[in-house]
Amino acid sequence: MTIVVYNFFLKANIFLFKIDKLKSLIEEIESSGDVMTERSKKLMSAPVFIITGLSLILVGSFSVHAIFKGEMTIEAWMPFDPLKDRMSLILSAQILAILISPGLFRAFAMQGILCSMVIYLCDQLILLQVAIRNLKYTKDTQMEIRKKLKDVIKKHIRLMSYSRSMATIFKEYFLVQNLAVTLELCLNAVMVTVVRDITILSFLAYLGLALINAYIYCYLGNELILQSRGIVLAAYEAPWTYWPIDMQKDLLLLITAAQKPMALSAGGVALVSLQTFGKTLYDGYSIFAVLNDMVD
Repeated sequence: MTIVVYNFFLKANIFLFKIDKLKSLIEEIESSGDVMTERSKKLMSAPVFIITGLSLILVGSFSVHAIFKGEMTIEAWMPFDPLKDRMSLILSAQILAILISPGLFRAFAMQGILCSMVIYLCDQLILLQVAIRNLKYTKDTQMEIRKKLKDVIKKHIRLMSYSRSMATIFKEYFLVQNLAVTLELCLNAVMVTVVRDITILSFLAYLGLALINAYIYCYLGNELILQSRGIVLAAYEAPWTYWPIDMQKDLLLLITAAQKPMALSAGGVALVSLQTFGKTLYDGYSIFAVLNDMVD
């Protein structure tokens, strides 16, 4: 629980510290006039609903279980004796819920903003790939195709700028996230081997929630890398062999720029991707193996 608190505290402070840059980026995206597909709009809410639902179910279940056992959900000072009777225990749980809920929902909101921005980038990159493949040059449509190619290049430059800004804003956020998941993984795994009673379920539940949360970030980061690389493939698949030399040169510049994929990084240490997620699991297990040997 302590790691969870520190994780949220650090990420919330990073958000507050970068809030002006984040607002500026969001306003720039809103004023761009980009249109999103309905599928992507629905996907934006999916990560928030998943994590919010699982978190509320998890916290609610353990709170009810603690009340039935006559224990406090979280050890905290109260101006009365919460263990005096069942009503006092329920009252203490309600007070804790009121105090913790704003922070909990703030964490959900932060994740929603971040995931929505990554989904937006992926959606625009997919639309850009379609636009590139549809650039069919003829003498009758040469002016229109030239304008469309120019718009494609401008949009790709703009999306690269958004991606760099996001990477700068969220690099510390993802670094904290990556370190927290590694520590949660190894410490919860150690507790699972040490604890032999019903509390093992709580450790497994919190560990599962942390891994799902990390997987969502890594999946979206991986999708951003794949879709940005897809620009190169789309450019190769365009009917460029029939284009004038100057347009082919412009397309070559686009291919060159797209060779380096858009990506989010965890403090410049690692990319946010499924490969990093797998490495995090491996690192967590390695630390767990060392700690487990020390405990034995």
